[in-house]
Amino acid sequence: MDSVNQQDRISSLPDVVLVIILSFLSFKDNVKTCILSKRWRNLCYEKRNISFKESEYVDNSAFDYVSKRVSFVQYMLNWVSRVPIQVIESFEICLGFPVGFEVEIKSFIEFAISRQVKKLVLDFSSPFWDNTWDGLRNDDFVIELPALIYGLQTLESLTIYACMFDPSRFTNVGLRTLSIGWFRLEKIESLLSKFPLLESLSIISCYLDEVKLAGQIRVRELIIDNCIIPTMYCLLNLPNIEIFKYSGNVIVFDFQKVNMILLKEVYLDFFIEHENDEPTYSPKEAGDILSHLLNDLRSSRTLTVCSYLLEVISECNDPVDMLRDVQAQHLVLETLMHPNEFTGMRLLLDHCPNLETLTFQLLCLKPFPMASYGGSSSQTLWLENISSRCLRRTLKILVVRGFCNSWNEFYLLNYLVLPEHGFALERVELYLPPLQEMPRQWAYHGAAMLQRTSNRVQVILHSA
Repeated sequence: MDSVNQQDRISSLPDVVLVIILSFLSFKDNVKTCILSKRWRNLCYEKRNISFKESEYVDNSAFDYVSKRVSFVQYMLNWVSRVPIQVIESFEICLGFPVGFEVEIKSFIEFAISRQVKKLVLDFSSPFWDNTWDGLRNDDFVIELPALIYGLQTLESLTIYACMFDPSRFTNVGLRTLSIGWFRLEKIESLLSKFPLLESLSIISCYLDEVKLAGQIRVRELIIDNCIIPTMYCLLNLPNIEIFKYSGNVIVFDFQKVNMILLKEVYLDFFIEHENDEPTYSPKEAGDILSHLLNDLRSSRTLTVCSYLLEVISECNDPVDMLRDVQAQHLVLETLMHPNEFTGMRLLLDHCPNLETLTFQLLCLKPFPMASYGGSSSQTLWLENISSRCLRRTLKILVVRGFCNSWNEFYLLNYLVLPEHGFALERVELYLPPLQEMPRQWAYHGAAMLQRTSNRVQVILHSA
């Protein structure tokens, strides 16, 4: 058939179908469709999910950064002025430290309110800030939450970062997801009492005077990330919790109630303790605290732990008896592959009798085939002929992300794939990071050696 007579099937579709197709594109890709034709130029303004992220339009390292920000804000004003639809699903604005744009931002929020928005994201945190509250001042926050937001009943999801607000004024009874960042919260429990249907709560880089959730909380997902908690104590009654994630200093967790059946995922990251000039607790004290924490959350089906936890859990009093069996089917170890972590690794493997997938997420890539200090001790440790219950019965998949085939990696993986240890192991997946030619060949060599160690196990190497 002559190509001139071929019908453009996309253009023949009605507008309502094209708008649905556009809804599957990111907002930035949606904007690019404006150049296709006059018809497309108008359709893109009917997208119900609007997102303005400064990082996608402005390079903060460019010499004309300030003028680019002005142009970006003007672009947002032009866009919202052309939106014809009366209802939108979501509205997102990410503009770091918006001094001088207060009036424009207020108009954007009023636009979202007038369109009965369901999901609202207001992120005014600066990309130049550290990921903690520490060091910030009151004059770092220039945007105040408009009064109309407090009673907006269409709102189902709200994210507010580096924005001043009054927690006592909220009356959004239908809110289900709340994320707060770069703010000082006196009492979380009083805030949650305003949202009886809340299911997901994220607290990012905040100063928390008190962390106490003792009432009947519906929350299914709780995330506390890089917050300052001066009491070093957290009391939680979470009968409906499914996902719990914590990143920050070691603190004492007091779980009043956790539903052993519902708990799906736990993420524990205390890596910041490596960066502290003075540790929060001694290794023995930290080991006791984190062993109790693992016991409280032992029913989680997926468990992710950091290198610091691997180092200190073996330091507690009688670690073998103190740590109870963990029911995780997927264990993720974020590791530096330091010999100090290996005893903790073995301790966890010994207490995960139902483990089916084991993932190593390497944090420090060492691509050269050089034995690190402690390499000989790691070799000795993994040469011991001891096999955990999960290796003998349930562990089927081993995943390594950031595989470089350092000596410490090699001894550990070789131990896991040996037929006399990994009875149930079926597959090993190795994911390479970006590497130069010589270290890449060394990684290929390591993968081939693992395959020769056990022909029964399939070793798959994924290039970056």
